[in-house]
Amino acid sequence: MQRLCPEQSQFILQWELFVSENTALVVDDDISARMILSSMLDHIGCDSIAANDGSEALETVDTSGVSVVLCDWDMPGMSGIDLCTELRSRGDGRYIYFILVSGRTERESIFEGLEAGADDFICKPVDIDELTVKIKSAFRIVNLERQLEEKNNRLQRAYAAVTEDLVIAGKIQEDLLPAPYLGDNCNTGWLFKPAQYVSGDMFDYFKIDDNYWVFFVMDVEGHGIPSALTVFSVNNQLKPSESGLCATMLRNSATVADACINTVAELNKRCLQGGRYFTLIYGVLDITTGEVTMTQAGHPPALHQARASGEIHSIGDGGMPVGLLEDATFSSVSCKLEAGDRLLVYSDGTLECTDSEANLYGNERMISRIKSLQDESVADVCKKFDEDLCQWNGDKSFDDDVSLLVIEYTGVTKK
Repeated sequence: MQRLCPEQSQFILQWELFVSENTALVVDDDISARMILSSMLDHIGCDSIAANDGSEALETVDTSGVSVVLCDWDMPGMSGIDLCTELRSRGDGRYIYFILVSGRTERESIFEGLEAGADDFICKPVDIDELTVKIKSAFRIVNLERQLEEKNNRLQRAYAAVTEDLVIAGKIQEDLLPAPYLGDNCNTGWLFKPAQYVSGDMFDYFKIDDNYWVFFVMDVEGHGIPSALTVFSVNNQLKPSESGLCATMLRNSATVADACINTVAELNKRCLQGGRYFTLIYGVLDITTGEVTMTQAGHPPALHQARASGEIHSIGDGGMPVGLLEDATFSSVSCKLEAGDRLLVYSDGTLECTDSEANLYGNERMISRIKSLQDESVADVCKKFDEDLCQWNGDKSFDDDVSLLVIEYTGVTKK
């Protein structure tokens, strides 16, 4: 088959558009009836194409681009009702305005035609004034359908562009997450499952000097882009640099506890005008002693899992979220990790994950699962906990962002 050049293809598209906007298809097995109806259409300023049966009409619809059809009800082979049913069953998104032409006037016939998908009726003999009104109405509706289709196409293109941008933004956010770490007296692992393309959850950990590791887990109010923008802003402020907020507060505070409190208080001051508050656990781990100091700002309490006993204890009892109140005050809590102990910090999306019957995963189930994974590596804890949540959730999309950070203290390495 000969391939059309671009100019030929464009001409055909323009011709089909012209035909569809100005032309009606007349379908009737009676040549006299076709000629009379075509003549009447010509008289009112509407071009026409003729087909003598349903099969020819289908072919003409496909090749000409017409969107208004006037079809006789009673034809041999494929009747007008059959043709209308076939056009409606295609599901190709193209709307054909279908007018049945018939001498039938009884209610049952009208209902039958409407049920088959006909838009309107014209009774024989055709009155030119009635035909004029109904043809104008048909093309007005077809044009409205075309405008709606174009708007929908623009929306779909815009949605696709936004979706592509969100996918890229989500990848950038994932790239900000720290790599699992083994060494320097501690091992780390994590679980991260955004509810949408981008997440309102974020966490990080990094070595701030020879003795201290900083870690934090945050959960911004809401979901999607506004929450993710707050995440990017706060993550930038807590960057591991000499001039960053973490290092500055640790250097200028009298104690580690003061450094944690002052860091969160300064974040609260900076974020009051941001429009989004967030919960946070901000902590410092002394890798030489296992001492952990944290400020809890409205976040679920951290869990301390003791290696020796296997018991799990909650650390912290609440606190105010960051960026909510100007006069919010913060405090610190602490615990001591022995070799093999683990600290687990998570977002509320973990506990609030629901099954098919809207039952919450819950605190008790989470603690029980963590206990059962005590002998697993940190990486396997995160992997199996992920599998457990997905099974509980039924592998559907999550209603809230889910994050879990696991820090295992391995003790001081003897040299």
